[in-house]
Amino acid sequence: MASTRRDFLKNSAIAGAALTMSNPKRATAQDPQRQLPTPRAMELMEFFGLKYPIFQAPHGGAGPDLVAAVSGVGGMGILGGTRLTPEDARRAVATVRARTERRFAVNYILAFDSASLPVVLETGAPVLHFSWGLPTKEMISAVRGAGAKFGVQVANASGARSALDLGADYLVCQGVEAGGHVQSSIALYELLPKVLDQAGKTPVLAAGGIAHGRKIRAALLAGASGAMLGTRFVATQESLAHPDYKNVLIKSRGSETSMSVCFQDGWPGATHRSLRNPTLERWEAAGSPPVGRRPGEGDVVARRSDGTSILRYNFASPQRDLRGAITDMALFAGQGVDDVRDLPSAAELVARLWAECLDQSSR
Repeated sequence: MASTRRDFLKNSAIAGAALTMSNPKRATAQDPQRQLPTPRAMELMEFFGLKYPIFQAPHGGAGPDLVAAVSGVGGMGILGGTRLTPEDARRAVATVRARTERRFAVNYILAFDSASLPVVLETGAPVLHFSWGLPTKEMISAVRGAGAKFGVQVANASGARSALDLGADYLVCQGVEAGGHVQSSIALYELLPKVLDQAGKTPVLAAGGIAHGRKIRAALLAGASGAMLGTRFVATQESLAHPDYKNVLIKSRGSETSMSVCFQDGWPGATHRSLRNPTLERWEAAGSPPVGRRPGEGDVVARRSDGTSILRYNFASPQRDLRGAITDMALFAGQGVDDVRDLPSAAELVARLWAECLDQSSR
């Protein structure tokens, strides 16, 4: 009987999602402050041609397969462009474009080189996403010259103001709850109102600790135009993440994550949130020593299919072409990992997230 009720609620939520998206005006007919999608979310979806105000964060597992799958069903897939060579970037963007006519984005971490940006724009990437810094005026000129849009991830109100002054089409407000490399030291719902105050009518996405539709709903009702999810999309069928990494995620809790600079080789001093594992615990037990004095420093913990070695404190997240002690590597995860309990396809996940968002009984 309980199973029948759960199936009924699930099917009702999905049906409700379909009805709402086929007739968006229905969402705001009664109480625009409580109905979904909110006016802000509807504006974001219209601006980018989306079916859902859901963005997939550009984590290490976000290759063309995942990006095309998320965008193909009406979310916004974001490809990581920072570490791609110009030729690899050209192939990746072309692959996504061949698989979906919908918009997708390419991310650049501005703490690193963005040498492939001209090729990405030339190949037709419709949206550029920047994090850990602000794009230069030359970058923005190139983006606009290619007819593309751009957004900036921010960690405080002053960063939001600077991005808006550069003409950003959207902002991502990242709270300290996020997994991976995190600039913010402020909780999402403390930071979000400050960023919204700066943003005015510019769309703001909430990010950090969001891995379930009820949290997307909370973000939308708090004034965000949408939500960006990272850890939840790592644990999908299309993600490039290593199977061992995915399996650890679905068994972990947010309380098992920790902020540190443990895995800083390749990105010195960058604070990150990851799951506690033997490498992190051994480093902490030694007093969190600096580079040059860390236990096991220089250990090869894994190798790529081309034979490239991955050392113990490298900042790379485990991808599926690796062999070795995968769970000794940086297992990036946000505090929302509590809600990661399976490995769905990206299409299934996006539909489920939106159904959960619309389901008022979901807590």
